[in-house]
Amino acid sequence: MATVDIKPGKRPPARPGPMMSVSGRTRLLGILGLLALGSVLFLSISIKAGGHMMGPTYIAPGNVGLVIDNYHGRVAKTLPAGLHWQGLWETIIEVPTAQRTITLTNADTDASGQRVENAVQVNTISNMLQVDVSAQYRIDSEKADDLYASYQDQFADLRRFEAVNLEPALKEAINYAIGDMDTATALTTAGKQRAEQEALGMLNGEWEPRGIVFSQLMIRGIEQDQASKDLLSTTLSKMQEIENAKLALQQQRFDNATLLTKATAEAQVNRLQNSTLTDLYVQDQLLGQVKRLYLPSDQLMEIMKK
Repeated sequence: MATVDIKPGKRPPARPGPMMSVSGRTRLLGILGLLALGSVLFLSISIKAGGHMMGPTYIAPGNVGLVIDNYHGRVAKTLPAGLHWQGLWETIIEVPTAQRTITLTNADTDASGQRVENAVQVNTISNMLQVDVSAQYRIDSEKADDLYASYQDQFADLRRFEAVNLEPALKEAINYAIGDMDTATALTTAGKQRAEQEALGMLNGEWEPRGIVFSQLMIRGIEQDQASKDLLSTTLSKMQEIENAKLALQQQRFDNATLLTKATAEAQVNRLQNSTLTDLYVQDQLLGQVKRLYLPSDQLMEIMKK
C-alpha cells in the first residue's frame, strides 16, 4: 500500500472532485448574468440611439430609414418600418413620410417662446399685405435617398430643411399668386381660392419631381398696414354710397312709372266721364231750347222722335 510523505507544516494536495464546487458555479452564473445584463443594456442603448451606433435600430411606422455608408459617404439602401441591424461604419437616418405642416403666421413663436412675425410679406400693385398661410406636404419614400444626396445634412435635420428650402419656396409661391391682384380682389373668398390654387400648382411644379408633394395650401388670413386699411375703408364707403344712389334712382324710376300709370288711368276715367257729361249737356240744352221756342205739339213730337 502506497504511503504519502507529509512534511510538517504542509497540507496534502486535494484530489480533484467529480463536480464543480458551489463557489465556482456561483462565479460562473455571475459572469453569465453580467454578460446578459450587458447585452440587454447594449441593445437598449443601440435602439435608443436610433441609428447612431452599431447594433439593432428601430424605424417607426410611417417613416423610412436611410442607411448612410460613412466610409463612402452615400446612401447604401433604404429600410422600411421595423427592427433592423445596423452595421459598422453605418448611420441610419429616420425620415418621416407622413403628412407634415408648415405654418407661417405672425402668431408663431421661437424656441424661447417669444412671438415672431413670420407671415408672408406680399407687395401688391397697390400696397403691402401680410398673409397667414399653412401648407401640408409629404416626402415620397421612393425619392428620400435622392433628397439626401442633394441636400445632405440639411435633409438629415428635417426642420432645418423646411426653414432653408420649403418655407422660402412657399413665400415665393404666395407672392407670385397674390402679387398681381388688387387688394379688394385678394381679400375676397374667390380671390383667396384662386391664389391658393396658383400657389399650390407652383410648389408642386418645382418640388414634386424632387420628392416633395404638397397636398394642401390654405390662406388663413390677410392683413394690411393701417394706411391701406384707412384707404380701403374710405373707398368701400364711397362705393357703398354710389350703390345706394343707384338704388335710389332706380326706386325713383319705379315711382315715376307708377305715377305716370296712375295719371294715365285717371285721364282715361275723366275722358269717359266728360264724354258722358257732354251728351247729357247737349240733351239738356235741347230741352232748354224746347222750353224757349214754345213749339207746337206736332213739332215737339218730331224733335223728340229725332
